[in-house]
Amino acid sequence: MHKIFQRFIISVILFISVITTCFADHTDTFSEQWRPAQKEISYTGSDMAGFLLIQKAKEKKDEILEGLSRWPQQQQDLIHNLIDDRGSDELVQLFFVFVLMMVVGFVVEKALSYRMGSACNRLIEQKKNTWTDTFKVVFTRAIFQFICLGIFVVVGTAIAAYNYDSGDSFRILCWHALSLVAKIRALDILLKLILAPYQPTLRLMKMTTVSAQRLYYSIMLFVSLFLVITTFWRVLAQFGLEPIMFAILVPISGFILNISSIFFVLFNRKDFTAMFKNHGHESTNFTRIFAQIWPTIISIWVLIIWVIWAANEFLGNYEQALQASKAWWLTFGFPVIDRLIFLLLSQLKRVTWLQSHSYERRCDIFINRVIIAIRILLLAAILYLIDSSFGYNAWEMLTSNFAGYLTKSVDIIVVIILAYAVWEIIQSAIERHLPLDIAAGEDDGLSSLEGDGGGSGASRSETLLPLIRSFLLVFLIISVVLMILSIAGVEIAPLLAGAGIVGIAVGFGAQKLVQDVISGIFFLLDDAFRRGEYIEAASLRGTVERISIRSIRLRHHLGAVQTIPFGEIATVRNLSRDWITMKLEFRLDYRTDVEKVRKLIKKVGQTMLEHPEYGQHFLLPLKSQGVIRVEESALIFRMKFTCVPGEQWVIRREAFTLVKNALKASGIEFAHRSVHVLMHPSSEQAPPQSGAISLEKTSGSEHSKIAGAAASSVAQSIRHNDRIDFEGNDFDTADN
Repeated sequence: MHKIFQRFIISVILFISVITTCFADHTDTFSEQWRPAQKEISYTGSDMAGFLLIQKAKEKKDEILEGLSRWPQQQQDLIHNLIDDRGSDELVQLFFVFVLMMVVGFVVEKALSYRMGSACNRLIEQKKNTWTDTFKVVFTRAIFQFICLGIFVVVGTAIAAYNYDSGDSFRILCWHALSLVAKIRALDILLKLILAPYQPTLRLMKMTTVSAQRLYYSIMLFVSLFLVITTFWRVLAQFGLEPIMFAILVPISGFILNISSIFFVLFNRKDFTAMFKNHGHESTNFTRIFAQIWPTIISIWVLIIWVIWAANEFLGNYEQALQASKAWWLTFGFPVIDRLIFLLLSQLKRVTWLQSHSYERRCDIFINRVIIAIRILLLAAILYLIDSSFGYNAWEMLTSNFAGYLTKSVDIIVVIILAYAVWEIIQSAIERHLPLDIAAGEDDGLSSLEGDGGGSGASRSETLLPLIRSFLLVFLIISVVLMILSIAGVEIAPLLAGAGIVGIAVGFGAQKLVQDVISGIFFLLDDAFRRGEYIEAASLRGTVERISIRSIRLRHHLGAVQTIPFGEIATVRNLSRDWITMKLEFRLDYRTDVEKVRKLIKKVGQTMLEHPEYGQHFLLPLKSQGVIRVEESALIFRMKFTCVPGEQWVIRREAFTLVKNALKASGIEFAHRSVHVLMHPSSEQAPPQSGAISLEKTSGSEHSKIAGAAASSVAQSIRHNDRIDFEGNDFDTADN
């Protein structure tokens, strides 16, 4: 049996020697120094590197074979160091001491942790169904469990110290066994913190209970195997195994661990695929293909890393082997790190003060980009560690060859990422105060197609925040550009000074532009108008559609777009603030009962107040103002009402209709406009008794003159009345 084991060891040595030879043949040109047994040997060229590695592999093989020849003596020394020539009774006592450590430590732990467990149960009962509360409960419970684990370790250590003296081999064995149990239990606490295999309500990651339990047991078995193997290494090293034997022992145990890791990947491949599946987006051909082949890629990759690690361990290059070992663990930690970062970043969607219409969509984009950056960094770290395991540092070589350009590039990328994050925060903080159309930048002024206009506009924040957002974007871009130039080594102080001089020159040469900008700032600070309000400025009227840094765009109610620089505006008449009064006129006969008309209008006004659609928009009801003017052919009556801006047009139409119907029902007719033309009597015709001149015998030219005079008189009267009434009706009544 001993010969069979020895032949197996020799076969493994030869296998690793072949691996080392292949490892040497595939190395590129080296410029570093190899240090076998603290002796520096400089070489150049892949042939020399391969020759030296083969020589060292042969030396290692000879040393291992020599060590194997001493294996019977090493066995006796190990047994002697472990039991110190004690009998079987002492071994049985060691077993009972270890059991006592476990039992007493567990009992004391449970006794002292009873109150902690009760507090955890109360927290679980009181928690709300939110991720934050779940994390608080799970994290608090994990802290309590680690405290309890510390109590268990203290009690077990005290029992071992009580039964065995310091330096006793049995005491060392008890400490290693206790350390192994404590590490496995700590792993159990961490996995339950992340996966919660038996408590779905406390699970932080989105996965099924079956998947959580499968991952939990798989990781426990895999990491426990690793902990047992490493503890075995430490025990052998501490109790006198020759160091040369680790050159074959460690790679073999590493191979066992590597094979178990491949089985772990294959067994849980569906769960890992489901964890990385993005349910919010359709999968592409690449993602579908990668979801099928990634277990094979990972299996091949970990085998390659193991070959590199085993070759370095065999040759005694322990620093390079450590780098390969880090790359191996980082490869397996890649999905865990990726999903934990994704889980933490996903909680950004729960930040209340950043919520807006498009926040969730933009947050998904931001998270995806950050995850991609994290994955690139992790892959770069793995490749860097693999590069270091070959004995040279490619990063240092690149940075030295390119004079720090790579470092500057990294700094620039960091600045851009930070600026992008700041801009997303600004976007979210501003958009949550804006309507959907303004926040998305999709408002094109077409909202005025329906309705008569003149209604109340947007809030002050909805008017100013888009301008502030544009200003902050320009400021952020300028700042990022200046920082990038500074990182690149460009002196920005002369640029800033030159920009100041150019600004002064532009200020003198573009005084009108500066006037427009400054005037606009003060108009906005004075809250003279807001987006969506109907105003009159610079002899033009319209709804405020867009506000830029130097001009305002008005949409006339007939559709015309009018752009007015702020510098052209002397005064602003805002016709959409708080309330508006409409004054309506109509003509009645001289014989009309004025008091009766007043009562009819008042009755109509009370009826309109009760209307379900527009009655709520009245601030003051419709009422009569009596006769305001007397003309040649009629009495001019006026009525008025006060309502919220924008509703006056509907109310005016209804008021005219209802008043007309009420007057008609009472037998009151509107008076028609008429013109009486008096002509001087001719010598051939006596005037009629009415005093009016008959036009039957007048010529056509005389008819034209008379009609022109009548029209001129009527037009002048209408213009006069409009001027008198203009103070009450500020809108173009003919257009509306």
